Amino acid sequence: MSDLIVYTVAFLVTLPLPFLVIFYLCARKWSKHKLKALHRTANYTAPIFIMSVHVLLVVLFDRSFLPFIIVFLLILLGMSMVAQYRINEEVRLFRALKGFWRVSFLLFILFYMGLSTFGLVTRVFFS
Repeated sequence: MSDLIVYTVAFLVTLPLPFLVIFYLCARKWSKHKLKALHRTANYTAPIFIMSVHVLLVVLFDRSFLPFIIVFLLILLGMSMVAQYRINEEVRLFRALKGFWRVSFLLFILFYMGLSTFGLVTRVFFS
């Protein structure tokens, strides 16, 4: 049973894009609303993309960048709170966390695609 869990987590971390599509389709069937399904998909797959970017960085550069990722996420959260303060002149923590989480999803999916492309190009042409 533990092997199944380990293999499932390894599959999710190494191939998050197929999981993203499958999760979106299931969420769309379940909620019947495209926007709610999109938000659920972003909320639940953001940690998978963060872990995937970390694993890609370790594989590509043979070094852990986890402290830098954590600092980047904290800076992003701070920027989200400052932006909310400037717009509304008050900070609602739950709303700031939601915005931060969605922006981090978008950034880390872009980082994942960029690092995947970089890894493919370097492995094909330079090794």
